[in-house]
Amino acid sequence: MIIEDFPVNRLSDLDSVGPRMKWQFFEKLVGFVFEQNGFGVDVGVVKKGFGTKRQYDVLAENPRYVFAADCKRWTGNRYKDSLLRAAAGKQTERCMLLKGETDKGIIPLVVTLMTEGIVIHEGVPIVPFEKLNTFLNSWEECDEDIREI
Repeated sequence: MIIEDFPVNRLSDLDSVGPRMKWQFFEKLVGFVFEQNGFGVDVGVVKKGFGTKRQYDVLAENPRYVFAADCKRWTGNRYKDSLLRAAAGKQTERCMLLKGETDKGIIPLVVTLMTEGIVIHEGVPIVPFEKLNTFLNSWEECDEDIREI
């Protein structure tokens, strides 16, 4: 995946660029991290079914799992626990619609620009972008807390 004209060259650039980064760039950047970890990636996927239409920011697939990542580039004071909990709940709902399309486990995920620790809300990991690579390399160690659909 090539990210043209992308203004981030190192992790520290996210602090200054994050608030003004186009959401499409953030989704592509998240997809790039998944690709670097051996996943097949689709960004900006729209699925129709059950009388509704749902968009998935990033679908990342390996032989056993599909991660469905909702990318939130919220910044600063916008981070409220209630907003993150709501985002996790909505991502779970979207993932339920994917279940009929694959026999793989589906893992709902929210990726943010915030620089705090990884939180798991009702089985949905809320992962800061800067910790996404670490999460992908170690998530199975805490998979009993992570929801698989």
